Amino acid sequence: MDEPFLTFRKFNDPEIASEMAAKLKEHNIEVELEDDGKLFDPSFAKNFLDRDIRLKLRAKDFEQADKVMRFFYSRQADKVGADYYLYQFSDSELMEIVRNPDEWGFLDYELARRILSDHGISIPSKELKRFQEEKLKLLSRPEPADTSWTNMGYLLALIAPPLGMIIGFSMAGMKRTLPDGQRRFAYSSEDRNHGRRILWIALICFVAWIAGWLWFWK
Repeated sequence: MDEPFLTFRKFNDPEIASEMAAKLKEHNIEVELEDDGKLFDPSFAKNFLDRDIRLKLRAKDFEQADKVMRFFYSRQADKVGADYYLYQFSDSELMEIVRNPDEWGFLDYELARRILSDHGISIPSKELKRFQEEKLKLLSRPEPADTSWTNMGYLLALIAPPLGMIIGFSMAGMKRTLPDGQRRFAYSSEDRNHGRRILWIALICFVAWIAGWLWFWK
């Protein structure tokens, strides 16, 4: 079975998405582009508003793709003018970009490092690796499910089983993709247990509904 494609980066500009995809393909990295859940259609290239373009890769290629894009944008940083908005950032703000590259584009990350270096703040490779490990550890932590959402799941499992099944399945199995391609559960084990219970209750109620409907109409 082929390894699935996972979201590597998101864009709202199809030209930038296409450029990045082409660069990765040059390095023999398989790429899949999706536009709002549909296969990418270049004929809509000029409709930028409210776009959600996902560049997807296989998990095994995330690390290599990250290196390729960092190298590419380190050269692009040479072409950025002095009026670029990052030049107005303080050193502490630039350091936040370096610590959280997943929240910024490759260009901003590389440029932030360069500006800090120009300011006499050089960040060793060991320190950059530590930032990356700390960020991955933070992103790996499951988020607590909203109590009202959990309660709503139990209620819908009883009165609207199909909706309860959706909530239960989501809480029990939802995963997110980390910047290095790893997949982690979105919710804690306790919340996933709630999700499984909601799913089972919804399934039982759904079967009971079907059985009652068949009995009524027989």
